[in-house]
Amino acid sequence: MKNEQNDGIAIVLANRYYLYGLLQHIFGNEPSPPLLEVVTSDHTRQSLQLWLNEEECELSDYLSLLSEVRVGLANDRDKLLEELNSEYTYLFIGPNALPAPPWESVYLNEERTIFQESTLRVRRAYLEYQFLPSNYPHEADDHLAMELDFMVHLSKLAQGLFEDQNYKAVKTILINQKKFLDEHLLVWIKSFTKEIQNSKTHFFYPQMATLTEKILFKDNDTLQEILGVM
Repeated sequence: MKNEQNDGIAIVLANRYYLYGLLQHIFGNEPSPPLLEVVTSDHTRQSLQLWLNEEECELSDYLSLLSEVRVGLANDRDKLLEELNSEYTYLFIGPNALPAPPWESVYLNEERTIFQESTLRVRRAYLEYQFLPSNYPHEADDHLAMELDFMVHLSKLAQGLFEDQNYKAVKTILINQKKFLDEHLLVWIKSFTKEIQNSKTHFFYPQMATLTEKILFKDNDTLQEILGVM
C-alpha cells in the first residue's frame, strides 16, 4: 500500500480504538470524575469530529452535551455525579425493571430473556480470540459493554499489527470485526437506542446510546472501505 494510504488507515485504526474504548467505559462503568474527564476531553471532541459528519449526524448536539457536562464538572461536580449516577442506576442496574436492557439476547426473543442462543454465539466469537471480557462473569456475554470491549480488544490488535506491517493479519481481524458488527451489535443497537430514548430520563445516556448507534454504523461503512483497498 502507498505511504499516504497507510497514514490514512493508521489514523482511522487509532481513532476506532479510542472511540470503542470510550463507549465501553461509558456503558460499562458507573460515572466517575476520571471517566467524565475523558468523555469531555479535547481528544474525545477531536475524535468525534474526525469520525462523524456534522451535517448528517448532528454532531454539534453531542459536542454541546459534552460541553454541558464539562461545565457541570467545573461548577458543581457532586451534583452532576449524583444526577449521572441516578440515571445510570435507573437505566442499567435497577432494582426495578430496566427500561432498556443492555443485553443483545433480550431483543432477539419474544420472552425478552438473557442467556439465549445468541449469547452463546457471542461467546464463541470471543473464544476465537481467547478474549475474556473485563466484567466476566458478572454479566452475560452479550452485554453492550462486553460487546464493545471485544471491539476494543480487536481494534487494539489490528492497530498493533498494522504498525508491524502485518497487513494480512490486520485484514483478517477487520473482516471479523465487520462480521461481529453485522451479526451482533448492529442487529440490536437500534432497538436498544429506541427503548432508552423512551425512558423517563433524557440527559446523558440516551444521547450516548444514539451516538453509539451512529458510530457503529459509520464503523461498518469504514471497515468496508478499508477492506476494499487492502
